Amino acid sequence: MAEQEKKEDVERDKVPTDFTGYKDREYGRDFTEEELTDLFKAADEEGEAPPPFFRSPRFQKIIAGVLALMVCAQVMALVPQVFSLAAVRFLTVSAQLSQSAEIQEYKESVVVIRSGGSKGTGFFVSEDGLVVTNRHVVDESKTPLVHLSDGSVYQGRVLWSDDEVDLALVDIDAEGVPALPLAATYDGAEDVPVYIIGNPLFFNGIANEGVTRGLLPDRDPPMLAIDAPVYRGNSGSPVITEEGEVIGVVYATSSMERDGKKLRIGLAVPIDWVHRRMAEPPAP
Repeated sequence: MAEQEKKEDVERDKVPTDFTGYKDREYGRDFTEEELTDLFKAADEEGEAPPPFFRSPRFQKIIAGVLALMVCAQVMALVPQVFSLAAVRFLTVSAQLSQSAEIQEYKESVVVIRSGGSKGTGFFVSEDGLVVTNRHVVDESKTPLVHLSDGSVYQGRVLWSDDEVDLALVDIDAEGVPALPLAATYDGAEDVPVYIIGNPLFFNGIANEGVTRGLLPDRDPPMLAIDAPVYRGNSGSPVITEEGEVIGVVYATSSMERDGKKLRIGLAVPIDWVHRRMAEPPAP
């Protein structure tokens, strides 16, 4: 009996191969073989369950979009840690200033100085390869690498360094390099338009502009204050007047009160100290 029921179940599940005797009840005619085949095929397709929503292409696109937005949000959250709006703006200003033939000429005198894992700025003060920079840029190295604007690299030799005013003089074995002229003195005048050229952040040869804010008497010795964008890597940058003369050497940043507002400023060693130190004999 059980075998008979099993046989009947199998027969009932089998798809008919003999299509005669199947009537179209609406029109009272036999179905053709092709019509019945299409009907069975349609029935099979209608019986299939739709795929889960989470496996649909649309859902997968939505998930991919959400993940992409999350990644973008994380990247954007890191941007302020590297750049501020002011830091981004200085790239635009640099591009505009660099259209000037004078700025392009000044850039040829500015070098990149690498000592250990740090990077700073320096500039030629003589055609026979003397470079002024900061003491903290060369750090403890006696032979920092000096990268010129034309791509050449020299091993420098520190002739002297000064902790008191954060200056250093480096010599490279080169002749005929473009040197920047030095002003005889800086008299503390305010609102003098100046250019700053250096290697801030991850960039090289960035030019920016600003004005002097005079000498800060609370510094010993008094230092030159500059209202201009100054960032890490600008140490050793020349402060150049519109006449093309260097009046200071950037070494740090600070802040000052002006008109009741706190102003972020750059600090530079006045050119008078460069003349004074260069007049002294080099350390043995």
